[in-house]
Amino acid sequence: MAVGAAAGELMADHPWDEPHGPGSPLARLVARGGRVLLLGAPLDTITLLHHAEALAEAPGKRYVSYEQPILVDGRREWRRFHDIDTEEEAFDYSAVVPEGEWPFTVIARDMLAAGFGVRGTVGAAESHLFEAPEVVRFGVGWIEEKLGGRTRP
Repeated sequence: MAVGAAAGELMADHPWDEPHGPGSPLARLVARGGRVLLLGAPLDTITLLHHAEALAEAPGKRYVSYEQPILVDGRREWRRFHDIDTEEEAFDYSAVVPEGEWPFTVIARDMLAAGFGVRGTVGAAESHLFEAPEVVRFGVGWIEEKLGGRTRP
């Protein structure tokens, strides 16, 4: 979901394939210096980390192809899509994430510990605010470092 004056621009022209990668609404959010607010939501719900997964270069990245119906000129058509695996996870994190924990929770906790993001309470809800470019930069670096990907300067 996007809120604000740039919401329409951020959400327009969502790519059919690689919807979490370059050219996606998530990429545009990062390029515009946007923010992510988790208002009472758990840390594993940072969808922006899927963009980091799409950009990260590490061995074993998993992709899926699937079909679903879409409307084209008012008619239902079936279309095949290609994307990183967001249901079973784009990478095998089992060697670097404790059993029973969600990878995005671990990445987000490490991000907070490194000084990225702000934690606070809104009403009774524990909430977090993150700068989108920092989330992606940290997430890509974390994935590549922990999973043996390329070393970035």
